[in-house]
Amino acid sequence: MSEPMRLGIEIGGTKLQLALGAGDGRIIALDRRTVVPADRAKGILAQILEAYPTLLAQAGVERDAVDAIGIGFGGPVDAERGITTKSHHVEGWDHFRLSDWTRRELKVERVVIENDADIAGLGEARFGAGRGHSPVLYLTIGSGIGGGLIIDGKIYHGAGAGAIEIGHIWVTDRTDSDLGVVILEDAASGWAIAAAARAYAERLLSEGRPDWVVLKLAGGNAAAITTNHVAEAARAGDRGAKLLLERAIHAMTHALGQAVTLLAPHRIILGGGVSLMGEELWLGPIRRQLDTCVFPPFRGTFDLVGAALGEEVVLQGALALARDAAEA
Repeated sequence: MSEPMRLGIEIGGTKLQLALGAGDGRIIALDRRTVVPADRAKGILAQILEAYPTLLAQAGVERDAVDAIGIGFGGPVDAERGITTKSHHVEGWDHFRLSDWTRRELKVERVVIENDADIAGLGEARFGAGRGHSPVLYLTIGSGIGGGLIIDGKIYHGAGAGAIEIGHIWVTDRTDSDLGVVILEDAASGWAIAAAARAYAERLLSEGRPDWVVLKLAGGNAAAITTNHVAEAARAGDRGAKLLLERAIHAMTHALGQAVTLLAPHRIILGGGVSLMGEELWLGPIRRQLDTCVFPPFRGTFDLVGAALGEEVVLQGALALARDAAEA
């Protein structure tokens, strides 16, 4: 008898991924597609229906080989009832009964859903940088900032409406002229870093100073500046780019200091596109600042590392979640 297959699905604002595997860290077949936000939720559901038989054929298995499905959704969810609360990127997901739809359309009885940051944290805790550690605090830092807390291999849900929404923690925000208070996403997300760089570039252009390295990397078009441009310029030694990253690092360190004080994790894992800036520009500076500002009795009780599972992190968590459901 062949081993049971599980289906993992990641539903994001720009990316849809489906994978088959046993839920043990191995992916047998993978299908990755681009989301068209204008097609709304219905467009993504149609993509899932189109991709599933293709994925089964790729793996060489029949539909009845799949005994459970795990879904990581890019937004808040009611995990207990299998309902998506809202997507901030694609319309049509408000209070949608995703688990019921999936059972009906894919003909699999066991379906579980979680927020994508929670499920990515589960993937890293089971198979990635968090193996052997508990509690694991996982952050995904991309266009927004999400988080998950994994305790003894299980997702922490709080009272049930979600937990570890660290992107909405209030932090101090350093600018060149002031010290304000904002939510973490507005200071340290990829969107926030790029927006601050664009605003600075517009100011330079208005003053007749088009020579900033970041602006040159974007072809002289301030609107085209991305976080990658800022990172590239900072890596080359540009002071303005470094200052922009220092603002984000300060905010991130402030938020993590609060998280450590409240949650006392054993390992902190930073994932997402912004964290791909790596040790020199991102992980190292955050680690050093956090060590100086954290609650002193907790100093030395945790470490901070980069994520290990790359683009497949949500899928790995979704497959693990499906396996748990199948074996419950």
